[in-house]
Amino acid sequence: MVLVPLASVDTGSLRWLRQNDRPLEFDLSAGDQTVGTLVWDGPTGSRATFRTATSSWTLKRVGFLNPHITARVPGSPSDAARLSVHLNYHQIEVAGVGRFHFHRAGVLVPAWKVELDTGDELLHIEPVREGRELAAGAVIASAAAPKLPAFALLVGLSWYFIALAWFEDEAIARLEPPDAPPAPKPG
Repeated sequence: MVLVPLASVDTGSLRWLRQNDRPLEFDLSAGDQTVGTLVWDGPTGSRATFRTATSSWTLKRVGFLNPHITARVPGSPSDAARLSVHLNYHQIEVAGVGRFHFHRAGVLVPAWKVELDTGDELLHIEPVREGRELAAGAVIASAAAPKLPAFALLVGLSWYFIALAWFEDEAIARLEPPDAPPAPKPG
């Protein structure tokens, strides 16, 4: 598949579409043009590759007591970005660019936001489900977001986090017993 450069499309409204389950795979589209792919390396594990027309990163969840997600350019020994996971907020640090806040848009809202330190929203990401499965996601970018050198990486890293968390929830749900009919009331 040929990827179209992000700079050549309207990035105000992007969408992630789930393509495969094993390995998990999503395409990032702008209109009818594919601008990126996020593919897990296998049916299990957290390692995935995010590609655009101009860049590629390997993404992976690491750590137990201090969980975080790393993004590296293939072959590089250092992280291009790191998403640190905390209880009610997360932080994305992009090497040479800066820090961004990543958090839920609200308690009852399944959407996520990437913001500057000033609180200005760069990305609004809303997962779309079919049943219990994550099927797609809408990414609304502010006018300032595509101008950032880390724009593509922020889009890919944030979706990776959302998809990984959702995928783990899907796996746990498969282990749960099916809903049982209510027990008869004693008579």
